[in-house]
Amino acid sequence: MRTRDFSAAPPLARAAVMLTVEPGRGRASAGWLRRVSRALHDPAPVRREWLRDGARRAGVIAWYADAAAATDARRRVQRVEGVVVQVHEAHPDGYSNGVWRAEDGQMAHVERFTPVGAEQEGPPVVRGLSEKGANLRVEPVRTEADLRDFLGLQPWGTRRETHGVPLWHRTVRSWWTGQGPHQAHGTVELFVVRDPWDTLAGRTTLHTDDRMDHKLGERTLLMGATEFAGEAALAVMVEHAEAVARQRGRTRLLGPVSLLPNQVGGVVTSGWDEPGFLDGPWSPPHYPRDWEALGFERIWPGSTWICPDLGSLDPVALFGGGPLPEGVVLRHADRRRLEQQLPVLRQMLNASFAELDYYTRIEADELAAATDGLSHLLDERLLLWLERAGEPVAFVLVVPDLTGFVRSTGGRLGPADALRLLATRRRHRRDAVLIIKGTVPGARGQGLMRHLSRELLEGLQAGGYATLRVTFVEEDNAGSQAQFVTMGGRPLHGTCFYTRPVHIGGDGGRDGAGGDGGPPAADAEAAPAVRLLTRAQDWGRAPSAHNTQPWDVQAADDDTLVLGWQAERELPVADASRRDLMLSLGAAARSLEAVAADLGLAADVRWAVDADTRRAAVVRLRAEGGTAGGEGAQDARTGRASEGGSPGAGRPAAGGPPARPPWTVADLQARATVRAAYPQHPNPCQVAEIARTAGLPEGTGLLHLPDRVVDELLPGATAHTLTGPAAAELAGWLRLTPRHPRHDLDGLSAQSLGLSRAEARVLGLLTGSGAARRTLAVSRLDRWVARTSQVRPRGAVLALWAAPGLTLDELGPLGGSLLDCWLAGERGGWSAHPLSELLDEPGSAAALHAHATRELGHPAQVYAVWRCGRPGTTAYRSPRLTD
Repeated sequence: MRTRDFSAAPPLARAAVMLTVEPGRGRASAGWLRRVSRALHDPAPVRREWLRDGARRAGVIAWYADAAAATDARRRVQRVEGVVVQVHEAHPDGYSNGVWRAEDGQMAHVERFTPVGAEQEGPPVVRGLSEKGANLRVEPVRTEADLRDFLGLQPWGTRRETHGVPLWHRTVRSWWTGQGPHQAHGTVELFVVRDPWDTLAGRTTLHTDDRMDHKLGERTLLMGATEFAGEAALAVMVEHAEAVARQRGRTRLLGPVSLLPNQVGGVVTSGWDEPGFLDGPWSPPHYPRDWEALGFERIWPGSTWICPDLGSLDPVALFGGGPLPEGVVLRHADRRRLEQQLPVLRQMLNASFAELDYYTRIEADELAAATDGLSHLLDERLLLWLERAGEPVAFVLVVPDLTGFVRSTGGRLGPADALRLLATRRRHRRDAVLIIKGTVPGARGQGLMRHLSRELLEGLQAGGYATLRVTFVEEDNAGSQAQFVTMGGRPLHGTCFYTRPVHIGGDGGRDGAGGDGGPPAADAEAAPAVRLLTRAQDWGRAPSAHNTQPWDVQAADDDTLVLGWQAERELPVADASRRDLMLSLGAAARSLEAVAADLGLAADVRWAVDADTRRAAVVRLRAEGGTAGGEGAQDARTGRASEGGSPGAGRPAAGGPPARPPWTVADLQARATVRAAYPQHPNPCQVAEIARTAGLPEGTGLLHLPDRVVDELLPGATAHTLTGPAAAELAGWLRLTPRHPRHDLDGLSAQSLGLSRAEARVLGLLTGSGAARRTLAVSRLDRWVARTSQVRPRGAVLALWAAPGLTLDELGPLGGSLLDCWLAGERGGWSAHPLSELLDEPGSAAALHAHATRELGHPAQVYAVWRCGRPGTTAYRSPRLTD
């Protein structure tokens, strides 16, 4: 339809004139862009954006409500030297595209497209998560600048400066650097959402915690510290979270938690006019609406509380007088002995709340981190507990309310801030925050909390506190609420958390958009594809170059998985031919087969690589003894098509390798790369036994490379890795210090490479500095470094060979054969250490192909090379995204 009425359209649609400003010559400098942007700001435009040439800022665009404002802005911007201004006037006629319409003075979504031709009714307009955030992108926090953006982003909504409470910067930084106690339970990844002009639209964290998985009985991906400008920003974060969850075998999303529900988190569902406070959530009114619009359900609803005018209360009248029960002793905190008293507090915490659905056990290092610095600020009258026969039975922890101080610093606590806090700590003793209280099982119903409440109220009054605020209490916990009701308290904020199952299935789409129905549950009755996806911690142990873990496994329907790869996890320089990529995907397919067998399923793999869509294979699942895939199913071990769909289709002839993978989940979990000395190595007969156990298909085999060949080729190949074109790419996958934010997720750590601390520093310098690489290459010192870095004794060097020039479709099954060789070696006690550099360097690769051809007497090509032997040290278990 066509309309002239844009009165109800968004402001940008009502703009009359658009100005584009570019430099007359050369590129737009940062200073020039700032001057132009300032000139276009007065008068204020409807909107102002960067004009881009790819990712580079090339100019400025501004829209104005009327021609007079645009003329004034044009006059001002022309005073800036070297500008070229173009004026674009809006045409009075506009067209509906089926998504929005302006009609009868109202602006609304169109549910169906406008009919055209002979149509009586237009087709429906379909909107999904991707459409809601079409112009937004999710990016990991990689740099200090990204981290500053993450830290500076506060809740959207009115009065956010006075109502929200920023997270402590040092806490967030510990997540990013991986130094906090949370690392023992799962790595925390930080993400931000940006619009096309790099303006922040949201932030979140993604992490896992084995304790939460155990509590919920489901592998859960947690979203934390989540703030967003609107539903579109939340939608793209959820879409990204679901993609990560599917890749890691997670079946549920839960959030916002920072990092767990019993720490900080939740969404405010009422009481938005009341400011937030320390350790309590605050979020603007649109947050619940936006979470629920995306299919999330409320979980653990509760409320925060406020008890005002404490000075007017009579502790004895409210809670009764009298002595403590016989054998019960009241204890107070002692600043000087707080470190010794913390274990007592932790014992009561974990015992009192163990049965709550949201509570996860607090470890000693977590409590120490949470109370770091508390001794300097602690009011000893407000941390109380009762002991009976020397055993703690009830407790309450209240701290001075530092909300005003945290807001004044924006969450920072530098040396100057810490000194100011200590100097002014008495100013923060007007209000207090009750963090937690409880009674251990076996001591409840005996009035112990009544005695503690009386002592607490007397302590608050003695300290001059006027108000007590309480962190969230579940709505069905009437016992805890009774104390606050007795003290004249009232609910302050309604709170809840949100959860949603991860959508697995549908169309196998790569954007993660959900279907019409809800996602299936990941239990014994779930579809085969879902059951296999949830075992990602097993099949995700497949090997990959640089530990990139490039595979992307999605459910196409109940019985079908699509195996593809992620573009950002390719190695376009070192692996331009995608040889390593396809071998990794083949190993992942073989791992999927093994885990499927553990579930009582048979997996038939059809290889059909499509580089444009990044899809490699389809995995059809069926119960053992059933049929799968119909006609054209492929042999799962060779990739060659069978001729039928009967139970015997796709199985090799008698005497060939077994159709069901011989490997167990224990085999997959036990396999590890060992980059250490190999004092023992297999002899030719043992190498032949590895090949036999692996069941290598016809036209494929193992070749033991002579030491003279390896000695001649390996130094140059290693030098090429250190100083060649792929060195910078390698640097991006190195995690040489535990402080690296992805140290426990992927890539190559110092431990996995078998490097000492000094060697790790040297490698970081070589790969991270272009000047150092060029100097080494020119001086030929790179070969000396390569020789000195070789592991001795080296063990046997084995090569997997096949026909020359295999296609991508043929390389996938060969990757399965490669994993077969490594697993077969592990069963015999032989470990493997890849020497991919021998094939990454063109000269050494050509020499290996020529050697294989001479030794075998027919054309052959080497596709994988590795050291093999019995190491003198234990294997290092590399991290996995799916762990």
